[in-house]
Amino acid sequence: MSDRCQRCGEDGQDRRTLWMACLYDMAELGLPFEEIAVRGACKDVTKGRTGRFGNEEVSAFLKEPLEMQNGDKAQILNLFFTLLVCKDCRADWMSAIANWFGQVPKPREGTGTGVFIRDNGTNREATEEEVERMRRERS
Repeated sequence: MSDRCQRCGEDGQDRRTLWMACLYDMAELGLPFEEIAVRGACKDVTKGRTGRFGNEEVSAFLKEPLEMQNGDKAQILNLFFTLLVCKDCRADWMSAIANWFGQVPKPREGTGTGVFIRDNGTNREATEEEVERMRRERS
């Protein structure tokens, strides 16, 4: 059976699955992620953070079962986004993560517009050009 790399499109049998969990809806990036809920214990690394599964709010990465609103005990739930890729694309992804981590973040400076936009899960002040473009698109 052959599988296609979701990044480069190469057909082959030796694929790897990239798993991403960051408590953000990665589907907003427009990439072909598959969302997977995994039940089972995991090291408590996100204490106090919550996510949603169906109509229930659940704490991610907890060591103990979560008591649901109806009184039932839920299994531990971890939400992941996955991509099926070839080894070369996995290597590119690993290099991109290493490069990102090694770069010193630039300090955020205000632009003076007073207009804030959401940018991949964070808020930043829009530039004057972005504000003008938004005004034109709104008209």
